[in-house]
Amino acid sequence: MKKIIFSLLLTVGAINTASAVEGNVDAGKAKAAVCGACHGATGLNPNPTYPDLAGQHAAYIAKQLADFKSGARTDMMMAPMAANLSEQDMADLAAYFSSQKRVSKKATVSDDSSATTTATASVDSAAIVTSTGAKAIYEGDVKAGQGKSAMCASCHGADGNSPIAIYPKLAGQSASYLAKQLADFKSGNRVDPVMAGMAAALSEEDMNDLATYFAVQTPTAGQAEGSDIGHKLYFGGDVNKGITACVACHGVKGKGMAQAGFPALAGQNAAYLKKQIASFRDGSRGNDRNNMMRNIAIKLSDSDIDELVNYMSSLK
Repeated sequence: MKKIIFSLLLTVGAINTASAVEGNVDAGKAKAAVCGACHGATGLNPNPTYPDLAGQHAAYIAKQLADFKSGARTDMMMAPMAANLSEQDMADLAAYFSSQKRVSKKATVSDDSSATTTATASVDSAAIVTSTGAKAIYEGDVKAGQGKSAMCASCHGADGNSPIAIYPKLAGQSASYLAKQLADFKSGNRVDPVMAGMAAALSEEDMNDLATYFAVQTPTAGQAEGSDIGHKLYFGGDVNKGITACVACHGVKGKGMAQAGFPALAGQNAAYLKKQIASFRDGSRGNDRNNMMRNIAIKLSDSDIDELVNYMSSLK
C-alpha cells in the first residue's frame, strides 16, 4: 500500500511539474524593475526589512507571488504588486531572480568600497549640473533639454516649478519617470488633450533631453500645511480598507524611487496630486505599472485623498 501511495505522489508531482509555466530570464529582468526599489535590481536587498530574492528557488518565488495575488499570503505592500501579474509574469520574475548570484553584501561593500565612493561622488556632482551633458547618469543632454523646454514654461515654469496649482512641478523629478510620461502622452497610454498635442512631435531624444533638464533642477517647497491623518496613511496605510502605505514606493521623504519608476511626490502641487489620485481611482488614468495605483486609489475616500495630498505636498 505504501508503495502505491508513494507512486501516486510521484505521478501527481510529475503532472504539476509538467504543467508549470516555464519562466524566461530575459523577460523577467525587464519585468523586475518594479521590484528593485525593495529587493534590489538583482534581488540583493538594500533594505533589511525586505528579503533577498537572488538565488532563491524559482518555484518558491512563483508560489509566493501567486499566494500574494490570491490572498493566501497577506502583505499590504505585495498584494497590489502581485494583483495583476499573470502566471507567465510570475514565472519570468522567478526565473530571473533565481538566476542571480547570492553573494555576501558585507564582502561586496568591503571589496568595492573605493569604487562605491567614487560612484557616489560622480552622481552627486552630476546632480548639480545645469548647462552641460550628463550622459554618465542620464539618457539625455541637459543643455539641449533647456533649449527645448521653452514650450513647457507656460504651464510648468521655466525651471520646472509650476506656478499653476493644477499643473505638476517637474523640477527634481526622476528623468526616467518624466521620459515615460511623455512617451505615454504621445502613445495615448496616458490621456490628456493638452499634453497629447505637446508630445506628438517629440522624438525619443527630445523626451530624454527634456527629462534630463528638469531632473537636475531644484524643486521649490510645497505650500500645503500638512496632515496628521495623511501622515498616518502615508506611512502605515489602512489595514481595514486594504490600503497600502505610500512610503513603500515613494520613500520616507517622498523623493520616489527612480530605478523602479516611482515618482517623487514631495512638494508637488496639492491640486495636481489630488486630480491624479482621483483619476487613478475612476480609471481615467491608467498608465501605472501592473495597475498598482488604480488598485490602491479605488480604496481611498475623498477625505483620504485630501489628507494624503496635504501631507505629501508639505514634504520638503
